[in-house]
Amino acid sequence: MYFEWKNAYELGVEEVDKQHNKLFRIGRNLSVLIQTTDILTNFNEIKQILGELKSYTIEHFSREEQFMRDKGYPDLASHIMEHDFLRKKLLKIDRLGHPNHETIVKLVSFVSDWISRHILISDMKIRNYLLREKD
Repeated sequence: MYFEWKNAYELGVEEVDKQHNKLFRIGRNLSVLIQTTDILTNFNEIKQILGELKSYTIEHFSREEQFMRDKGYPDLASHIMEHDFLRKKLLKIDRLGHPNHETIVKLVSFVSDWISRHILISDMKIRNYLLREKD
């Protein structure tokens, strides 16, 4: 199942954790829809949730980047490059047209995996930085 929330994703920063949680909720709604219904029949609803996922991810990235700027996070440029990679991928959603089931499943799987890995690896570096700065 895609977009499964795990406690391991928590950074301990309430604002960021809430945003990550919302990303997972949107993604989970999409995941359930593509796994339990016919994509061709429900394409408009799927496209709407994909759009919501895209928009909220881009919004979250902007907020997270501002948070890192405010905290003086030293690896900001690298983190923004990672965000830019997914931003570019997500902006291609509008050009999907009317894709088949396999294309949608691959897209949702890719985004779910990317976000999960990004939180567990890159975002945890932010957490570690904040913990070091506290000491």
